[in-house]
Amino acid sequence: MELQRYEKAKAYVYEQFAKINNEPLRIAALTHTAMVDSCITLLAISRSSALEKAKIAALFHDYAQYIDNCAHSEHARLSSLHAHQYLTQAKEFKVYEVDDICFAIAQHSKKEIFDSPLCELLKDADILARFLEDPNKPLTGIARQRLIDALADINN
Repeated sequence: MELQRYEKAKAYVYEQFAKINNEPLRIAALTHTAMVDSCITLLAISRSSALEKAKIAALFHDYAQYIDNCAHSEHARLSSLHAHQYLTQAKEFKVYEVDDICFAIAQHSKKEIFDSPLCELLKDADILARFLEDPNKPLTGIARQRLIDALADINN
């Protein structure tokens, strides 16, 4: 399992996060991104999905929320633009890979909509990570069902 492109992207993202002056925001960026990365790894393996693309999507999924401190309603779209810029400048990704990753990032906040397998991985990993970060926070509706389904996939 080769993850060289992921390792480069991870170094870039974490280098950018290290520059965040607001300590609570920097800590949130590092911890949540790491948690989503771990969760997406489990889910991608359990669902036999492309691991490297999934892990790169996890790295960038909330990027703008932490780097730009943007409104939550804009973070998915803006994060996908940051990812697109990085991925195209890296010149190591095929156009369809960039499109898949960026689409998943742009869609990850729309938990009630079902999208591509990569989108679903990212949405489910985000919910699983939020649950693991605060298991006392109540989950209802689609978020609760996504969590149950994700846990079942990992268990199988």
